Amino acid sequence: MPVETNHDENIKQETIDGLMDRAAQMDGLIKVFQARAIEAEALLAELKILTHSIKNTAVATEMSAIKAVAHRFEDYLVDIKELTDSIVTALQVFIDRLSQSIENFAQGTVEDISALMRSLPAKGGFDFNVDDITVTDTEVMLVMEPGIATKIVTRELLECGYRMVNVASTMDALMLIPSMRPNLVIVSRVMPELDGVDLACAVKAMPTTRDIPVALLTSEALDSATLRNLPKDVPIMRKGGNFADDVAAVFVKLGLI
Repeated sequence: MPVETNHDENIKQETIDGLMDRAAQMDGLIKVFQARAIEAEALLAELKILTHSIKNTAVATEMSAIKAVAHRFEDYLVDIKELTDSIVTALQVFIDRLSQSIENFAQGTVEDISALMRSLPAKGGFDFNVDDITVTDTEVMLVMEPGIATKIVTRELLECGYRMVNVASTMDALMLIPSMRPNLVIVSRVMPELDGVDLACAVKAMPTTRDIPVALLTSEALDSATLRNLPKDVPIMRKGGNFADDVAAVFVKLGLI
């Protein structure tokens, strides 16, 4: 038995060392970029690869805080087109938080993941100046497959000042919601694996998440058979021209504004 314990500890330490090494590589890449020794495109490509690798390791080893920060960092990187000074500063914040979460895991320190998420830079990368928007502490998780519709919805919510995190899979959302604890989950009705109604039912059925507000995004008629099993306390947002009005109505109904 002691041999197995030592073996497990060795594997754990090797995993932690690997994560720390990748975080250190990220930190080094920022310094290289600031020294003008690497192009912005190459920096972003390397950061995306390293962040995805860290996230996959964290998912496989149940490192909740590291997984959540890595997901947020990966999501932040998606729409970055150019590296302004403020974005480079934000990248450094993500790297520092990621390094700290790895260190905390190594020391056995439990983190408040919900508070940690709200300490991270707000999502940017769109063609409007996020610095001109007053960002609130309201965290919205949008569960939709990547595409034009997702970009439109994300943009509208960002322009309202909400902190956004995009999740492309309902299964990933189920793993992230309990630890991230967003103020609102908006899920598209049409999704692979579990559809939006399934996710809403799951969130509302679990004791650890039933108090987290969920809204369903759909273009279907309200009397559609596909919505029959939607929990009564899950409001519906309609895709289309009235989306902004529906967002406001849902946020008022849920007491978020």
